[in-house]
Amino acid sequence: MCDTFAIGKELTSSGNLVFAKNSDREPDEAQVVVSLPRREDAQGQSLRCTYITIPQTQRSNAVLLCKPFWIWGAEMGVNENGVVIGNEALFTKVKPEKTPGLIGMDLLRLALERSGTADEALEVIIDLLRRYGQGGACGYRDKGFAYMNSFLIMDRNEIIVLETAGRDYAVKKSRDFAAISNKITIGDDWERSNLERGADFKSYSDPLISYFSGSSQRREQVVRSIRNQPRKLGLEEVFKILRGHNGSGPFNGCNRDVCMHAADPFIRKSHTTGSLVVELDSSSGFRAFVTAGSTPCLTPFKPILPGEMPGGIDRGGPRYGSDSYWWRHKQFCIHAEMRLSKVAEPISSEIRDIESYYCMNMPVHQWDDMDEILLSRCREAFIRSSMLDDKWLHKMSRIEKDHRLIHNTFWSITARRNGIPLT
Repeated sequence: MCDTFAIGKELTSSGNLVFAKNSDREPDEAQVVVSLPRREDAQGQSLRCTYITIPQTQRSNAVLLCKPFWIWGAEMGVNENGVVIGNEALFTKVKPEKTPGLIGMDLLRLALERSGTADEALEVIIDLLRRYGQGGACGYRDKGFAYMNSFLIMDRNEIIVLETAGRDYAVKKSRDFAAISNKITIGDDWERSNLERGADFKSYSDPLISYFSGSSQRREQVVRSIRNQPRKLGLEEVFKILRGHNGSGPFNGCNRDVCMHAADPFIRKSHTTGSLVVELDSSSGFRAFVTAGSTPCLTPFKPILPGEMPGGIDRGGPRYGSDSYWWRHKQFCIHAEMRLSKVAEPISSEIRDIESYYCMNMPVHQWDDMDEILLSRCREAFIRSSMLDDKWLHKMSRIEKDHRLIHNTFWSITARRNGIPLT
């Protein structure tokens, strides 16, 4: 389960386009942030994706990606040309092909590596879809979990929604805003498709699974938050949308929180494991902010420069490791999850202080900018975030857990399974 949205320049306080996504996956599936440089390859080279090998292109763009540690592709990312993409699982009557193909995360990364505009990224995905189809397990431990995909593609000029079912697709463009979740949003109003004119793309939807995913409620929550703002949206409002809970806090309803908290192994088993916000100006400047850890309501968004990755955010694996930023933060998150009613508000206050200093004042910059002041600000933001985790990890050893037996048992089992120290 995920939520992705993009906001056009007319609705933002900066006059820039903004992209935002929460990546919801299995709660102990480490998600890493990687920066890959521009690359030149000899003609005729091959490229190994998650499950299949395809021909490599001679030139690949520099990219910043947020990705599950074990998958070649990515959940979300931006390239040096200012193309940003996020994908969503779609539950359709069309099932993945039995022979291995490309998964949605592979298609996303390939489009970022091979495109200079949103339109070019769209063409890359449609062409790869036609040639290789969609096939392969998308779950980490749950190897039976596979799905179709939708994509939100943004550049400095437009926002594109591409929804797919098998090798079929529908496209719709927007200039004000777009929001996608785990359901088909394009009906017969598509602007481009390989289907006959007038065909309703929503007819591909699996209504039962889409309903239990909570996608309608989550998408409506995002759309309502964008439309009902009394002022134009800035970073503070964008971060707040990604931290949205259904009601006063998480765990209310069936998978209806934009900021998703896992609570059991059966119904609420999806968790927000990483978040990305990207802002693009009209020329060549951008700003990128990542959590680099799970649960955005329990960690600050932090500015990041592709030229220098803070220590440990590109490291992750199947079990806890102290060299991994994601796993260190996960230890803190599990303790906080079991005491959420007591610690959520004071932690949120400290998070807002960190973001106010390190995010709101971060200037738009070039992709390859290595200005020492900017680098220092990024390093300090991650240091402050780690200090927050460490301080509260120590404090929580003396705070009683909430009385939520199934929920706390779930997180205790998750910690033991991954070798996470519990105080």
